[in-house]
Amino acid sequence: MIEAFFFGAGSAQRFATYHPPAAGSGRLLTIICPPLCSEYMRTHLVLRELAIVLSGKGQHVLRFDYRGTGDSFGELAEVGISDWLEDIALAVQEGRELSGCTSVQLLGVRAGALLVCKYAGARDDVQRLVLWDPVPDGAEYLRVLKRVQASIFERNRYLSHRERREAMHEYGGYWLSASMVEGFRSLDASTYSSVPKHKLHVVSTSPAADLPAPGVFQGVAGVAYGWETDLEGPILPQPLLERLTACLTLS
Repeated sequence: MIEAFFFGAGSAQRFATYHPPAAGSGRLLTIICPPLCSEYMRTHLVLRELAIVLSGKGQHVLRFDYRGTGDSFGELAEVGISDWLEDIALAVQEGRELSGCTSVQLLGVRAGALLVCKYAGARDDVQRLVLWDPVPDGAEYLRVLKRVQASIFERNRYLSHRERREAMHEYGGYWLSASMVEGFRSLDASTYSSVPKHKLHVVSTSPAADLPAPGVFQGVAGVAYGWETDLEGPILPQPLLERLTACLTLS
């Protein structure tokens, strides 16, 4: 049975959903690390469906929200990259305790891909990392969010001068702390190369996408998304679900 719960201490509790294997004991744990901002909402349904599919194939799956996002405790403007890396570490620990698994793989989506590689780069206990449309680096991701912010202004011409002035400091409609911004800027392309290539699998929705880690396995999902243009439409195409499932069930 799917179990929703909080883990962590006090005011830093994180929300998680655990999907046990539909049959058997299962020997592999998958941790799903979501994207951020509007991309979190757009991918929520497909990541939930993916967890259900993987559990149906005998995997233990844990989905969770970083602090300051989703249903987890905290305010986005008060957390930094180090907090989210700690969240990933605790999610892995919680998943291991729930499942009893020693084999762990991580799925990171967009900026979540950058975070999981930063987490796993200094560890040897993660068997595989699947990256869905990984952002090139932290600085470019911030530029993407600023372009999204500009498009928000364009669509909302009724905003007052005061509202626009206040929103100028937002990233894609969200307020990020100075430490968060600096943290992202410190995550360059070497974050990906810190992970052994044989552990990395990239799922791209564009065959022309530049891979942040050249020479790694890439699967093209055969569907295209406007991450910067369509900020509200949910993502749930079957080709993408099938490609992600294939990468996460490789023997």
